Amino acid sequence: MSGIKGQPRVDHKHAAQQAREMPGQWVLAGTYGSSVSAKHAANQVRTGERLPAYRPARSFRARTEVTQNGVDLWVCYVAPSDQHTRDFHESITSGLTEDLDAFSRRLEQRGTEPTARPA
Repeated sequence: MSGIKGQPRVDHKHAAQQAREMPGQWVLAGTYGSSVSAKHAANQVRTGERLPAYRPARSFRARTEVTQNGVDLWVCYVAPSDQHTRDFHESITSGLTEDLDAFSRRLEQRGTEPTARPA
């Protein structure tokens, strides 16, 4: 991290490593000079775009916080399996995904019904 005025003081590789070692805990990645830069970086953390330390995509959360020294970027590692589980449960509660029992019943019904082939 450099202390050059006007340049962000961020070490993404180190922050991502620390966050992976402490899943669910917020880690300070660094400080940006503007909120626009910090928010752009936060989006890249979430997607892993141009910041490979944060891949796979959506395995990290990010937030920004304005301070006297600039805008801090905080990152949090979300274990991919935990994220997928959370996404699944959210989709069920919103009605977008069927539960496991309904899925199993549907598969069983498909197995007993004759398969129609297009003419």
